[in-house]
Amino acid sequence: MMLLLALQPSLVSTAFRVLFTVLALLSISAVALTFGHRYLKRRVRVSMKQHSDTLVGQKAMVVEDLRPRGVGSIRAMLTPKEEAARSVNREQTDVPLETFPAVADQYISKGRIVRVTGGDRTMYRVQPIR
Repeated sequence: MMLLLALQPSLVSTAFRVLFTVLALLSISAVALTFGHRYLKRRVRVSMKQHSDTLVGQKAMVVEDLRPRGVGSIRAMLTPKEEAARSVNREQTDVPLETFPAVADQYISKGRIVRVTGGDRTMYRVQPIR
C-alpha cells in the first residue's frame, strides 16, 4: 500500500483535499448549529416570559361552543379535586370563573378540554385534546 501511495502523489493530495473540505464543512456546520441553538433558546426564554401570565401551553375547558369561523369562550382548568367539587356542587357555586375569548380551527363543544396553543388574554387559539 505504501508503494501505491508513493507512486501516485496526485491521489494523496486529492484525498487530503477532500478530507480537509469535509472537515471544514463539519466545522462550519457545528458553529452554525451552536449559534442557532443559542438563538432558539433565547427566543423560547423570551416567549416564556411573555406568556407566563397567560393560558398558553395549559389546559382549558370550553365554556361556549367554539366554531371554525366564530369566537367562543374558555376558562382555565382547576385542579382535579376542585373540578370534581365544582361539578358536584354546581347549583351552590356562586363564584363564576373568569372566561376568555378563544378561536379554533374546528368545532369544539361546550365542556371539552382543550390545549391553549397561542394568543393572549384578548384572544386565545386552542386545539382539542384527543
